[in-house]
Amino acid sequence: MTDVVRMGEIPSADPRRTVQGFAPDIKFDAPAPTLAFNDPYEDDEDRLNKVKKYWRAHDKERMLREARYKELLDAEVKAAEQRKADENAQALEEAAAREREKEEEKETAAQKGRRPEVPRTPRKVTPRKPQTEVWSGSEGEEDEEKPQCVYCIKKKITCVPQAGKKVCVACGRRKMKCEFFDKSSWAVLDGTKQVVEAVRELAGLERRRDASQLEMIWHDHQRYIMEIETQAAADSSAVDARVLQLLELKSKGIEVPEDLEKRIRAERNLIQATYKEQLNDLTGQMDNIQKCTAWAKNGLLR
Repeated sequence: MTDVVRMGEIPSADPRRTVQGFAPDIKFDAPAPTLAFNDPYEDDEDRLNKVKKYWRAHDKERMLREARYKELLDAEVKAAEQRKADENAQALEEAAAREREKEEEKETAAQKGRRPEVPRTPRKVTPRKPQTEVWSGSEGEEDEEKPQCVYCIKKKITCVPQAGKKVCVACGRRKMKCEFFDKSSWAVLDGTKQVVEAVRELAGLERRRDASQLEMIWHDHQRYIMEIETQAAADSSAVDARVLQLLELKSKGIEVPEDLEKRIRAERNLIQATYKEQLNDLTGQMDNIQKCTAWAKNGLLR
């Protein structure tokens, strides 16, 4: 995300978006237009078109950078979750390996301390009667501390012990021993789960913070639209009043310069065109914000 240079939102009512107060954004590397106020071949409409073209490209670049920033943020969150999941799986495997080593050591020690069976007759060996193995109290205490075996945890099923047997139902069906975690393994497992949950919570907070910022921008745009409508109505009324004055002068037989009439009518058309273009830009940005924050269900309406 450090490679993405985020650009700030510049409202449409900002003086920098006008011809008189134009100032380029330092974070936008596109060439700024040159406004020649003393050039007789360049009028106000030409300068206004240059400024509009610059800010249109600026807004498009800003939206692209914001989209790229969010894409990189989501990728980092997914990578962190995957990394924690891999660490969790590795911890489970290491804990299971340690448990297997302990079982093997116990079996080896038991075999060394066991006495060899002596047959009663040299030709016939009397087999011992198999005894039903019953779990001891200490094993019951261990089961209370670690009620689920490794296999049941991996398969995400309930570990159901069997009365009189050392294996649970799932391990008994697969003819395998039940392996349990020690306290350190459980601590590692709980710690990794807490870390993953914390990362997910932070990612969710980051997304909600971005959504709230976009929501504030959306409401600002809505206010700007109302201001633009008010300003456009006032400017149009002023121009209409001047047009009515010209018509009144003509009706009285007073000659009106043709250049003055053309300039007033061009000013009226420029006001209407500027209002429509600003309105389209703002509504387009509001639609993009709605799409970006649709998951938040904030109920933004145009």
